[in-house]
Amino acid sequence: MNDIYTWHNDLYPLVKKRFDIRYAKRLDAISRIAEVVSQDEIDYRLEGVGGYGELPLYDGTSVASADSKRGFITTITPREHALRVTASYKKAKLDYSGEAAKIGTKLADSAYMTVLNEFYRLFENAFTAKGADGEAWASDAHPISRDSSDGTFSNLMRANLSVSAITEAMTKASRFVTPDGLPFSCNFDLLLVSPELEAKAKEICGPNAKLAPFKNPDEDAAPNAANPIYGMQYMVVGGGNTGLTGKQWAIADSLMLSEVLKLVYITKPTVLVSKQDNPLITDYIGYVDFAFGFGDARPIIFSNPA
Repeated sequence: MNDIYTWHNDLYPLVKKRFDIRYAKRLDAISRIAEVVSQDEIDYRLEGVGGYGELPLYDGTSVASADSKRGFITTITPREHALRVTASYKKAKLDYSGEAAKIGTKLADSAYMTVLNEFYRLFENAFTAKGADGEAWASDAHPISRDSSDGTFSNLMRANLSVSAITEAMTKASRFVTPDGLPFSCNFDLLLVSPELEAKAKEICGPNAKLAPFKNPDEDAAPNAANPIYGMQYMVVGGGNTGLTGKQWAIADSLMLSEVLKLVYITKPTVLVSKQDNPLITDYIGYVDFAFGFGDARPIIFSNPA
């Protein structure tokens, strides 16, 4: 290790390397159901599903103009998160690689859990936090469009998790319409459950169907003709005191969900070095600037049994 005036800069590349390796290893299934967006803007604007509606007949003379009726606009505003760890010259000198590994690994774990907990909170608050349409993500009264005369739809059930409840949710979704009046085309292929329901999800979907870190998406269980849900992937969305809990569950179209569920970064998780006036100590700062947001309720149906 170099002298007392440069040791913090010498240590930083090792801390950063351990941080990046650790964080990469802990990446989980979030990116499989939420699109990750990186940008250098304060806000991210997200439009819900829908387009211009069905093409009208052409009379050979005039072409009809597109209907401007659209879905609601969601604004996602990332927020900064930071945590400082103070390292000492003495500890770094006595165990150079060990100190770098400890700081980098633990800061990476904190950054990972910060993002994961916000992901869980999104689902925990699905029954209460208002979205762009003025309703919670899980609601009995979502406006179909910004035109109130179009009516409402519900993506909320109160049934306990079962094969019949899942197929009921699929049927419910098949009757949804988009803001431009077209049938909502969906393929509900992902079950989201609380930790308490993981055993039930495994029973319904199969023992190899869990969507989790390092899961090979091709490792699906063999079909079971007696159960139309067998082989569907599932994901546990909760841990500790956050996320879905108890009997709560949801089912989603994973492809369409990623179109309306975003993880927006201004700065992805990283570690910075901040030299202090005292040459014997220095700070390493874990930092991330991000937010989650959802732009439409149609690709997911929640159930919140009593």
